[in-house]
Amino acid sequence: MAIKRGKRSRALPVFDNQLEWGTGELVDESLSDAAQAIIADLAEHHDGDFQEWFKERFGSYSAVTRETEKGPARHEEIREIQQAHLILREVQQRLSNFSPFVEGLINEASWRSYGCFFSGGLLSDLEEKATVVSDVLDIAQQKLEAAPTIRGVKPKFPRDALLADTADKLRQSSLTKMTKRRAAELARELLVAAGVEVPEDVVEYEKLIRRAKNRGKKASN
Repeated sequence: MAIKRGKRSRALPVFDNQLEWGTGELVDESLSDAAQAIIADLAEHHDGDFQEWFKERFGSYSAVTRETEKGPARHEEIREIQQAHLILREVQQRLSNFSPFVEGLINEASWRSYGCFFSGGLLSDLEEKATVVSDVLDIAQQKLEAAPTIRGVKPKFPRDALLADTADKLRQSSLTKMTKRRAAELARELLVAAGVEVPEDVVEYEKLIRRAKNRGKKASN
């Protein structure tokens, strides 16, 4: 979301109405015939929710990949998150520092409309949600900063995360005990059928799975 210069109160940014990028559009959850055939074969040996889970997860991956292809540089993405942090703090500060008369009007409007005061009521709820949003932003920034970058090459961590998540889901949903290697093989087969490029060597894609899991653990700590 691009920021325009303009007259504003107390350092709050003014945003363009026209988004340059974003994942606000509907997520495409369609799968190739080959991928659907593999899932159909798996249905007999896995919980019934695997197909819907994979469609949603693959749709999210596809959306992220499309945005990555047309998105900004890494330092600009990190700056987006930092700006969101700043805006979130400014909004909280603004809503907590009204003049007494304005605060009284807002409390009255809140009480009449929602049966609770704004100060200590709606504002407390907002601040609780803002803490959760701040934590999510922190995790996202840590993942961005930790992701390896090669000049001229788009990062592969969304693909690796999809591979790792699919392997985990296959093991969890399997009606019989499944080894990590077998889950990795099936996950790789399914992703390739869905049009995702994954190395052929089992040792290589097992390494990608371990790397994606380690990256996720580091970002959540």
